[in-house]
Amino acid sequence: MNWLERHPTLHRVLLVLYYLVVIFALIAMYGRGDFHTPPFVYQGF
Repeated sequence: MNWLERHPTLHRVLLVLYYLVVIFALIAMYGRGDFHTPPFVYQGF
């Protein structure tokens, strides 16, 4: 039994923090408003 299984509240807090970091990273990446797509893959053929 590891230490994280013995502390379910800590496990939940770390999980919430993880999801918040992921959400803020997505906001930082896509929050600038430039939603341009990359060039089409088969454009050179």
